[in-house]
Amino acid sequence: MSEHSRQQVEASITGFFQDLGCRLTEYGPERAVIELLLQPRHLNNASNLHGGVSATLLDVAMGLCGTWTEQADQRRVATTLSMNVNFSAPAPAGSRIRAVARCRSSGHKVFMASCDLLDEEDRLLAFGEGVFQRGKLRSELP
Repeated sequence: MSEHSRQQVEASITGFFQDLGCRLTEYGPERAVIELLLQPRHLNNASNLHGGVSATLLDVAMGLCGTWTEQADQRRVATTLSMNVNFSAPAPAGSRIRAVARCRSSGHKVFMASCDLLDEEDRLLAFGEGVFQRGKLRSELP
C-alpha cells in the first residue's frame, strides 16, 4: 500500500482514534499496526497506561486488519461482535506503544483477529482477540 493510501485510511478512522492521537503505521492484507506516544492524558490514577486506551488500540487494530483492500475508499468498516483483553504490564507516559494485529480467520462477513500491545522494547503490555463483522464500504458512508 502506498504512503498516500495509508494516510487516506488513517484519516478515515474517526472518533476516539483521532482524539487519542494514534497513528496507523502499517496496513496490509491481514495485518495492521497502530502506534501511540503515551501522554499524561492516556494514563490511569496509578500513572500507567489506562486499560480503556489499551482496549481501544487493540479494538481498532483488530478491526482494521480484516478490512484491507488496495483502494482505501473500498475498505469495509468493521463492527466488533466480541472482544477479550488481557493486561500483562504497565507503561508510563513517554512510552511509544504499538498494537500489532493480524487476521486469524476470515469468512465473507465475519473475521477473527488477535493483537499484541507492545512497548518500544517489544515487552507485552496487553493482548486480545476479537470477532468482527464487515459492514458498509467506506465510500457508502457519509
